Amino acid sequence: MKAFVIHRLSMQREAKVFLRGLVASHQMHIDPVFLRRSAGSKWQQNAKQAIRSAELVVVYDTEACSQSENTTWEIEQSTALGKPVVSMSREDIESGNANGLFSLYNFDGEFEGCFREQVKEKSQLMEIYKVMVASSEELINRRQTTNKFFITAMGVILAAVGLAVRGGIASSGYMLLLFFPVIFGLMLCVSWANLIENYGKLNIGKFKVIHELENQLGIKAFAAEWVALGKGMRREKYRSFTNTERRVPTLFLWLFVAISLVIAVVLITDNWQPISSWIAGIFALSE
Repeated sequence: MKAFVIHRLSMQREAKVFLRGLVASHQMHIDPVFLRRSAGSKWQQNAKQAIRSAELVVVYDTEACSQSENTTWEIEQSTALGKPVVSMSREDIESGNANGLFSLYNFDGEFEGCFREQVKEKSQLMEIYKVMVASSEELINRRQTTNKFFITAMGVILAAVGLAVRGGIASSGYMLLLFFPVIFGLMLCVSWANLIENYGKLNIGKFKVIHELENQLGIKAFAAEWVALGKGMRREKYRSFTNTERRVPTLFLWLFVAISLVIAVVLITDNWQPISSWIAGIFALSE
């Protein structure tokens, strides 16, 4: 999330350190944008462009900014352009209070705004509820299909490398070619892990909506199920599918790393025989 920071020039270093600390401590992905100068012929043009491209605006030390015509102008432009503005007073800065920034970053207010207009007909609300539940089930099916695809791809890569090893690729002088499928496998592992992570986040978002719809329906079936599972805080009752699934691409990734190290050792020492049977055995098991 790109954030344009309105500040007094003398406070730029302080503002950078403060925001960097917030991002690190709360694991937020915020890219703060600072203007190098607040004067000159192109200053206002650069400021407008930076504000337009930003997703939110942070006013660092509102009291100090209110005493400057330039920062006041930037605040007015941010409001005119319809950008969400987070104002941080000196008291907020000293106490580390950034609730306004957290709320905008997590879209809490916008999420609640999606449910401000109550659906009068329960039947309409139930239909929306059914759609969300069905989409959640569809997401699970897509997730399983994705996992099958990547497991198949990993097996094909390992089998291909195993066939190449048994076919005498090392003795023929083309050992370096084995790096290409191994690197491709590493890239697939990273993509697989990212997809699993995003599927988990999508599922959390869907159930957040489902729980809110249940509040309006007065029947909290999924919420009750989550409570019965200990809300994910008791491992003997429930373990996250995402955390379990994430281990599989990680294991494959380390396997490919080990294979690449073995290939590198063979290329450096030019001695294939002591480990040829070991690698062939690994690939034979993977087929």
